[in-house]
Amino acid sequence: MSCDEVAASVIQRERVGDTAGVINSEIQWLSENCGDEYDIAIDYLSTASMAKGQFGPETCDFLLERNIHPESVRLLRAEELCTDSSSDNPWTDTSPQTQWPNDGLSWDQAVNHVGTTQRVCGPLMSMRTSNDDVFLNIGLDYPDPQRFAIVVWDIGGVEPESPGLTICANGPITSYNGVAQIELRDLGLVEVWD
Repeated sequence: MSCDEVAASVIQRERVGDTAGVINSEIQWLSENCGDEYDIAIDYLSTASMAKGQFGPETCDFLLERNIHPESVRLLRAEELCTDSSSDNPWTDTSPQTQWPNDGLSWDQAVNHVGTTQRVCGPLMSMRTSNDDVFLNIGLDYPDPQRFAIVVWDIGGVEPESPGLTICANGPITSYNGVAQIELRDLGLVEVWD
């Protein structure tokens, strides 16, 4: 398969919600073989999941200013996952930063608090598993390095949660390959808010 075909497959899997299993190996293959197509796919995945979540779509110009790949923005615009002006965007909000339950630290600020113990909250983008471990991707989806992760070790199978729910966890914030995370051993320590 060509780089374009693998990138198209990754994007299609996101569109239909097939975000476990094969998609991970396709993303890995893109990262090793196809730099530009990898960037397009990753920018699309992380931005599409945000637009479908609690925050809604951003303006396409804003995404371009954030250095989202222009081809990703073209795909997002075609699917109405970004808008052409802020007046078209009912989700545009100029109010102060989101308040999380019980004044939790926002997921996108956690990276600035590595080495401290905090209660971190944010929107669930995906839940992935590996053997008996669960990975909750908050704010942005895997493999975006700007996401926040809650890792729950050795718990076996769990019921999947819907993307967009607000998730909070309390614990020491660490960094793994540049991704801020909290590691837990008890799923009961993860708070789920509607």
